[in-house]
Amino acid sequence: MASTLADLLADPALQLSCATGHSLLHRAVTHVHVAEVNDPTPWLTKGVLLLTTGLVERSPEQLDALFAGLAAREVAAVGFGVGLILNAIPEAWLRAGDAHGIPVLSVPLDTPYIAISEFVSRRIADRQLDQVRRMLDVQQRLAYSDATPSQQIEGLEQLAQELEAAVYWIAPDGIRRTVAGPSDVTEREARGITDELSRHLAAGRSSGSTAVGTLFLHLASTAGSPLAVARRRRYAPLEQGLIGSIATFIDLSRDTSALAGLAASLREQLITEALTGRMASDARLFETLFPGTPVCTVVAFGPGPAAAPARMREPAAGLLLKSAIAVSLATLDTPATPLLSTVDDGFMLVIPGITDASVVAAVEQFLRRETGNLASWRAGVSSPGAPGTLRALGEEARRAYRATAARPEVRVLRASELERTDLLDEWLRGSGDAPVFGTWRKRLAELDHASAERLVAAVAAFLAENGALEHAATRLGVHRQTLNTRLRDAERELGVSLSSPGDRALLWLALETGALPVPEGGGPG
Repeated sequence: MASTLADLLADPALQLSCATGHSLLHRAVTHVHVAEVNDPTPWLTKGVLLLTTGLVERSPEQLDALFAGLAAREVAAVGFGVGLILNAIPEAWLRAGDAHGIPVLSVPLDTPYIAISEFVSRRIADRQLDQVRRMLDVQQRLAYSDATPSQQIEGLEQLAQELEAAVYWIAPDGIRRTVAGPSDVTEREARGITDELSRHLAAGRSSGSTAVGTLFLHLASTAGSPLAVARRRRYAPLEQGLIGSIATFIDLSRDTSALAGLAASLREQLITEALTGRMASDARLFETLFPGTPVCTVVAFGPGPAAAPARMREPAAGLLLKSAIAVSLATLDTPATPLLSTVDDGFMLVIPGITDASVVAAVEQFLRRETGNLASWRAGVSSPGAPGTLRALGEEARRAYRATAARPEVRVLRASELERTDLLDEWLRGSGDAPVFGTWRKRLAELDHASAERLVAAVAAFLAENGALEHAATRLGVHRQTLNTRLRDAERELGVSLSSPGDRALLWLALETGALPVPEGGGPG
């Protein structure tokens, strides 16, 4: 799914030109790396386009060693920036590139290196999205048809084409078939693949990966029709999901009543890969997954703060959750089918076409009735938003879920209900506890409990009234002089100055986020 050197050269905005290696412009570019060091090869992998300006001076022998290392790493090409250090690519670089089969591209000064990197990332995302659309089409046709043998074969041929791989299949009639594949698979490798397929069938596994010679093999099945996909490069998680999804539909083709319920499986796989960041995604991917859907709502489920390890996520719990929410939503005028995503230690549900109010009611009903594995769990619900904003909605739902830890009485919290304290706590959690807060807690712990409470209450009242002693004393129900004494004690014990704007700001943050808990009722009088 990567772009090629020829793709880069064809984009007029980049203004690149090929100085040498014209016959190798079909090479795929998977990443872009910038380096101005003597030996960048330890940080390079296959398919990388290395960008440099020639800042490091090298002798012909050193250049030869550099390009030999690049060839060993299977680097796609070298992009040489001209106009900054040198106005033209040195002949020695071109000779070294020719000697080791590394194309050298000329990069003008007006072309930012980041523009090249963005082009490669964008092209990968474009082709990935095209692949998703095509495989969704294959899946839908298999799910909502009689899945005849010819359609099964067509689906496998499409899979082979998309993954540029060989596909071997044990059909329901027990006959081993080679569906499609590259011609470079040797007879010996083909025998090895069919042997692995037989072992996979005998073991009853649902999926697995292995190697046959230099071929990477991914096997998938559900009951009696396993298939093996073989090629000479590894499979991304998305590609493994495609293989498993197609295998599932083909294997269950004799039970067409089950197929419609499985139509969401590939969409759930794609959503999980995108939400966890394992797959590059943009708004177009989510719009493709939810065609014609104006809004989505996301729910983040996870263990409550007191959940024991044994009450953590179990696979069956997710199916129960999805089924129960689907039943609740079925009573609405516009029923929706939730899509389940397994992330972190919990689950996320993506519910298309339904507002957050209806979703909250369904989730609260489920948690009230749940007595099993999810009985102590909490949930955060995002605001409704367009499918293209699904990743942002997922973050909203996560924030709301995390905020329930500070509210034991709340089982379900909407993102729209988050308060300033919740958002501050979220921000501080990401940045870590300020060291000074820990120091203050330690100093207060050295005092007796009543004294510590009085000092914290005095500081809290002082800050709440913006330094007005009379009002702060009234808030606490003490004399002004008593409050003044407690404030001086607080300054001494905590090592702060209440006349310092910086110390007052830090104290306010500590109190606002609970790093220094305020006594109930404003503290003793």
